[in-house]
Amino acid sequence: MPAFFSMISATLRRILRQLHLWSALIFGLMLLLAGLTGSVLAWRHELDALLNPALMTVQPPPSVQICDQHCQAASIAWLSQQSGYGPPSMVSLPLHAGQAMVAWYKLPSSESGLPRQRQVMLDPYRQQILGERIWGEAGWHSAQWMPGIFALHRYLLLGDTGKTIMAVSGLVLAFSSLLGLMLWLPRRPLTAWRRALSVHWRGSTHALLYSLHKSSGALVTVVLVMLGITGCYFNQPGWFAGILPDKPVAASKEKRGKEKEKEPVPVWNTGDIQHWLQQAQQAYPQGRITRLQLPASASGKAELRILQTGEPRLHEGNTRISYSLKEQRISAIKDPQLASGAEAVVSWFYPLHSGEAFGLAGKALISISGIALNFLVLSGLYLWWKRRKPRR
Repeated sequence: MPAFFSMISATLRRILRQLHLWSALIFGLMLLLAGLTGSVLAWRHELDALLNPALMTVQPPPSVQICDQHCQAASIAWLSQQSGYGPPSMVSLPLHAGQAMVAWYKLPSSESGLPRQRQVMLDPYRQQILGERIWGEAGWHSAQWMPGIFALHRYLLLGDTGKTIMAVSGLVLAFSSLLGLMLWLPRRPLTAWRRALSVHWRGSTHALLYSLHKSSGALVTVVLVMLGITGCYFNQPGWFAGILPDKPVAASKEKRGKEKEKEPVPVWNTGDIQHWLQQAQQAYPQGRITRLQLPASASGKAELRILQTGEPRLHEGNTRISYSLKEQRISAIKDPQLASGAEAVVSWFYPLHSGEAFGLAGKALISISGIALNFLVLSGLYLWWKRRKPRR
């Protein structure tokens, strides 16, 4: 009987090893791209400001600490009245005094199906346009590097087709990582666990790579599984229907599109915009307003994004306030800190995926895991090829 169970165990491990191998052979390129681009995107805002200081940073006046609500509202209203610009669909408000304001304008998708938006960077203190770029297009100029890396990471530069491929690749990453963990798990006590985590620095290159492949894979498995599942959810939330809720932004975008077809978008004045900001600030006095989605019509709704203390999404927050122009009051609040069940789980997906849930340490962990994923794919393929050569 022991021999029989040993035979089943050996057969099962052989099957798991083949599945682990073929997932890397078929999806290796997508996993390499996801790991490399994800490592960079964990520092997207910092790198963007470093590469494009004239576009992303401003010099505040000496006596001003940060652009207040009147300053922000006046800048948005000023831009809305400029020829060639008009009212933006969304504005990213600066989080600190030296950050530029970013206005977003929707554009038709590219020929490959990539969603595109025109980004206009604004100095809110001087009401001066710093420059612009297209989010969703890759290019050789440094201003297009981050948009291009993001489009490659999420869409493979192929629109909805690439989005689906990356969603499948996310599931494969989670599945293959769990397979690797099952193959790594030692079957004996403490000495075997110590051996499983050790690296053989002496000996052949093959032995070194094999031990590094096993040990590093075991250490980052949990992170890779999380990245695979969350990445799949972002690209294809419908695949999780009945288990997890759909993204709340999709319904609001669709509604805005319908409102825009009914009546033209008015040019908003400083008083209107400042009133929406004040209403949101009164609802969350300790929060910081990070984003304003302007109404698509005179009877529509303004949506404001708030960053609360204690939220895992540290860059923009995920608290949403809808202000109804028709009713002249706040019509809905979506507070992730009050969410429960599946909604509470989903509210953690983006901050975990980007690493910002744990600040600099979280971003560093995501970058290291992305680099580790590249090493695992390349070392695994190398080990397979070296083992295959004698047979040939």
